[in-house]
Amino acid sequence: MKGLTDKKKKIPALVMGAIIMLGLFGCGLGNSAGNSSTEGTCGTNITWTYDRKSRTLTISGSGEMDQAEKFLWSDMNIDKLVISEGITSIANNAFYSNHKLKGELVLPSTLKKIGDFAFYSCEGLTGDLIIPDGVEEIGGYAFTRATGFSGIKLSSSLKTIGDEAFEEMTGLTGPLVFPEGLEHIGRCAFHRCENLRGDLVIPDSVTFIGDYTFSECGFDGTLKLSANLTEIQMATFANCENFRGDLVIPDGVKTIAMQAFVNDGFDGTLTLPEGLEYIGTYAFSCHGFAGALTIPDSVTLIADHAFQSCEGFTSLKLPGDIRYICKGAFLYCKGMTGELALPASLAVIGDHAFSSTGFTGELVFPESLVSIGAGSFSNCEGITSIREFPDTLMHIKDLAFYGCTSLKGELTIPDKVTYVGESAFRKCPLLTKVTFGKDICSIGEGAFAECDALGSAVFTGDIPDYYQADEKYPSFPEACKVDAPASAVKLSDTWKEKAMKLTAEREGNEGDGDMREEPYYWTMSLTGFDHIGAGYYADVALLFEDDVLHVKINGREFMDVPYQADKNAYNEEDQVVITDGFYCRGGLIKELRYRSGYNGDGQLYAGMVKEDGSTEEVVFHKDSEECLYLTE
Repeated sequence: MKGLTDKKKKIPALVMGAIIMLGLFGCGLGNSAGNSSTEGTCGTNITWTYDRKSRTLTISGSGEMDQAEKFLWSDMNIDKLVISEGITSIANNAFYSNHKLKGELVLPSTLKKIGDFAFYSCEGLTGDLIIPDGVEEIGGYAFTRATGFSGIKLSSSLKTIGDEAFEEMTGLTGPLVFPEGLEHIGRCAFHRCENLRGDLVIPDSVTFIGDYTFSECGFDGTLKLSANLTEIQMATFANCENFRGDLVIPDGVKTIAMQAFVNDGFDGTLTLPEGLEYIGTYAFSCHGFAGALTIPDSVTLIADHAFQSCEGFTSLKLPGDIRYICKGAFLYCKGMTGELALPASLAVIGDHAFSSTGFTGELVFPESLVSIGAGSFSNCEGITSIREFPDTLMHIKDLAFYGCTSLKGELTIPDKVTYVGESAFRKCPLLTKVTFGKDICSIGEGAFAECDALGSAVFTGDIPDYYQADEKYPSFPEACKVDAPASAVKLSDTWKEKAMKLTAEREGNEGDGDMREEPYYWTMSLTGFDHIGAGYYADVALLFEDDVLHVKINGREFMDVPYQADKNAYNEEDQVVITDGFYCRGGLIKELRYRSGYNGDGQLYAGMVKEDGSTEEVVFHKDSEECLYLTE
């Protein structure tokens, strides 16, 4: 009996302990973070109460809420939220990441501001998100990832939408209507709202839209931009694949940043304003645009891949004063037909700039042209002739006219051209003769391979380094006769002699071993790819591997040389590569200075000592040649 009595005495104690535990930890009734309060203040004239039984949080009073760090609503189980009339602001972080907040959100008509992170990641809120007409500002991240909302109505008084305010609200279906008077839409504000539908109309009151603001949204109508925009930021409308109709860029826009409209679905015309100055990398790389593309004369730069894969454009008018067409700018614009009019000011055509376009007829190069980039006109099957290459031209790079199957007749390569690259005219079966100027130094592998009608190649000066018939990829077809003056010498033999002499002189000499100090981070930018000589030295490449600098001329391994670098240099003027000297088809180089260039292109500058004792600056780079003339 005594044991039974002891057990009976223990039962009330256990029950009391459980009650105490429930009071301490709430067991889902209160704040799981340990806040057992059910009431408090959150502003000078604002109080809050929490009913644990109904899980209702009521905020009453008037004026602005205090910062939410003073209370812990973010962890409460809230099935119903009541915010009374008179409240003018929702505090920052008020319900930050409260995954247990449920039901519809009813905001008071007196509200003026919703703070940063106020309802961040509150995915349990459902129904339409209705922002009262008195609200003027929605803070950054205010509703980010609140995925339960299905519709949205914005305040008619709204002036500012903060960064990422509605990002990844994937439940929103629209329509999204902005009020007149809205001025600022922050970065990523509607990023990845993938189910928004309908038209997107930006009121003329809007003066700023941030990076990625509408990227990856699902709008399936048209886009109208504010007349008061001056810049379209990076990726603002990127990957909106369902946009349709025309796109008109407002008159005040000066800059269209990189990827602004990349992968969008427009199927109408594109209108660019007079006064536009800059078109960024991949800015309009879309498939659907139609009709003529006219780029205003005010444009000074068309950046890399700006219109790549715009297959629907039927013609192209370039700016009259533009000097550089960057790499891939019109790559795969297959619908562009007719003759291509290149402006008289043009100096550099970047790699693959017009590759696989549909241009036809005669190609006329301007007298100012210096460089024809790698693959710049490859697979342009409609080009039938080249009127003439300008006297200013210095090189024709790899694959430049590869697959131009309609290109016919004779070619004359001007005197200043030193290099015709690998496969430069490969698969041009209608070419019959090519004559090279006196300065030609190198002709790359397969440069004129599969040019079945090519019967004659004439050198007017010394014999360049070219790939012979017994090599794997000869520069000329087997039936082509190669002629040179009787007095001509083989340039490759001359280079080898000088390199051998330099190597012999260097043997036994030790470099400045005290220069090297690990780790030295900036040299990682040197390794893994060729640095190509610019202009006259386009056939020279430098490759850095471990502690060895490999020098190649015309794709051939020419010589190796050990190198060192200064220790952990961070300033461009201090980033120096030191060698015991290497020969570079024209002179001796011992020191290279490194600096980063356009779009991260690494560039090496060297003072080369020529045979007559004079010094010439030589530049090596790892990207398309226009990078040497451009800055970020």
